Amino acid sequence: MQRQQGKTLLKQLRTVLHWSRKPQHRWIWCLIAAAIYGAILALPFLNSEVKPALAVFAVAAFLWGTNTLPLAVTGIVVLFLIPASGTLSPDRTYEFFGNRAVFFVLGAFILASPIMRSGLSTRLALSVVARFGRTQKSLIAAILLLAAAMSFVLSTHAVVAMLFPVVLEVVQAAGAKPGGRFGVAAFLALAWGSSIGGMGTLLGGARAPLALGLLQSTTGQSISFVEWTAWSLPVVLILLALAYGLILQIGQGTAVSLKVARRFLETRAKHLGPVSRREVLTALVTLLTILLWIFRGETWGLDTIAFFGVALSFILQVADWREVEEDVNWGIFVMYGSAIALSAMLRETGAATALAETLVSWIHNPLLLFSALVLLVILLTEGMSNAAAVAVLMPIALALATQYGLDPRAITLGVTVPSGLAFMLPSSAPAIAIVVGSGYVPPFEAFHRGFWLKLGGFLLFLVMAQFYWPLVGLGGI
Repeated sequence: MQRQQGKTLLKQLRTVLHWSRKPQHRWIWCLIAAAIYGAILALPFLNSEVKPALAVFAVAAFLWGTNTLPLAVTGIVVLFLIPASGTLSPDRTYEFFGNRAVFFVLGAFILASPIMRSGLSTRLALSVVARFGRTQKSLIAAILLLAAAMSFVLSTHAVVAMLFPVVLEVVQAAGAKPGGRFGVAAFLALAWGSSIGGMGTLLGGARAPLALGLLQSTTGQSISFVEWTAWSLPVVLILLALAYGLILQIGQGTAVSLKVARRFLETRAKHLGPVSRREVLTALVTLLTILLWIFRGETWGLDTIAFFGVALSFILQVADWREVEEDVNWGIFVMYGSAIALSAMLRETGAATALAETLVSWIHNPLLLFSALVLLVILLTEGMSNAAAVAVLMPIALALATQYGLDPRAITLGVTVPSGLAFMLPSSAPAIAIVVGSGYVPPFEAFHRGFWLKLGGFLLFLVMAQFYWPLVGLGGI
């Protein structure tokens, strides 16, 4: 009887939550955010100097975490609350839009536009899958590795969006049914490959440049393009191998017609025609920019090199501004600037240190502290975007690094790289949402298969931080 009552209550609660999350009921969540703000200001045991900063931080974390408002709109709310609360002056608040990480992301996003528009990415995807998809195992490996490789240059969600129609056509041509093992395996290879590949580079999404900007503005230290890849690559490679093993288990015992699928892809590739001048020049500009990031990143600056690549793209007429306007998510820069301003507010008012001491006052071992941060970020990324999770946790993590004498670069990677371990829920990452929305991957399949990959990634990352980082010049934990 009690169990039945519990189920009924849970069902009613889900109904209320679903009703309140509809756009027309957004005001309910905004009222909750306002109540959180007022409640923190009313707490008697907090220092009056840090109360306003913690209140603004709590509102930002709540709105980003619940996705009540678009990320950029929440950023605008933060930019209003910081000066309105008296924590920072308006001039001080808005100057963080001049952070170099913001311009690096701007340049990288613009460079991605001609890669997609020229057809270069589509040609690459079709040729790789058609060439290596002769068996089920090799086809899954081709999708997984191609998605991971492309995520080293393009943002994760852009890679999934570009490869999704290719994978869908392969799955349909092979005769796979929605919910069948082969469809689940192929689409999880796409989602997992793009997410894992994006962990090993500064170009795989918004979170890495954001964390880098917060590190620079807080400590004056930085991480080069090569260092970031070198320090995160082992976990990426091992995790790709683990993902491949898990996906092969999913696809065992299925019978699909790969010959038909391969002929279909070969036909599609032929219809693209010969390689165009725009594709060749786009490839050369992209390659040159990446090489400059690797060899001149510390000297010239990642942002300067990105703008050089952008300028070259327009000079050579491989980029078109009308296409760029449609392809670039301009709202992300509002979110960036607001997140950096939020971090500065917490740091300068002492709120970050106070919050860090409150959260982990019971932890005195640096390794346990680091593990707790990594665990916290991988849990948060199932409920909010990884960029939002990084924005929320980085100020606290950097304050803890100072307090415990940890290398702030290691803490930065500890928050940012594991935030890519978002494999379980559609709310965790666009990649999971897209493949679940395909109809070929049941939500429960994504959840329980992703759990094991997330657990493996968590353990692998801790091992890498403990034993590999000291060997390559990064302070051990």
